[in-house]
Amino acid sequence: MVKRIVGFFFLLLSVCLAVAAHAQSKSNEDVIKAFLTSQETHEPGMEEAAQSMGNAIADLDGDGKDEIILVWTTLGPTYWRNTLTVFSIDGEKEYKPASSFALEGAAENPSVKNGVILVEQVLYAKTDPICCPTIKKQMKYRWDKKGITIIDQ
Repeated sequence: MVKRIVGFFFLLLSVCLAVAAHAQSKSNEDVIKAFLTSQETHEPGMEEAAQSMGNAIADLDGDGKDEIILVWTTLGPTYWRNTLTVFSIDGEKEYKPASSFALEGAAENPSVKNGVILVEQVLYAKTDPICCPTIKKQMKYRWDKKGITIIDQ
C-alpha cells in the first residue's frame, strides 16, 4: 500500500512538473505572433501591419535544436516589403530573432532541405512595375550564427 501511495505521489509530481514546463514555454505560433505584433506601427499616418507568409521548423546549424524560419511582410499604406527571419533558442528557454534578410519581390512558403532555406519568390523583371513582379523562382539561403546569405541567384 505504501509503495502505491509513493508511486502515485511521484506520478502526480511528474504530471505537475510537465504541465508547468509546458505552460512556461511558448509555442512556435505564439513566438511568431508576438514577433509580428512587435513589428507593427500604429502612429497616425505611419501605420504598418506585419503578416506571416509562411514558416518552417528545422535544425539549421546541426546543434540538435530547431530554428523557426519565418517569411513575413510589412504592409504600409502604399507599399509592402518581405523579410526572412530566423529565430534560434536563447540558451534552453526562448526563441529570439537571430537574423533577418530583406527579400526581393513577393515571397512565401519557406521550407528547408539539407540545411538550406528555400523560399518561393516572384522577382522583378527589368520592365515590371513596382506593384507586380513576374519572375517565379525558388531562392536558396543559408543561415549560420553570423547571418543569412543568399546561395543561389
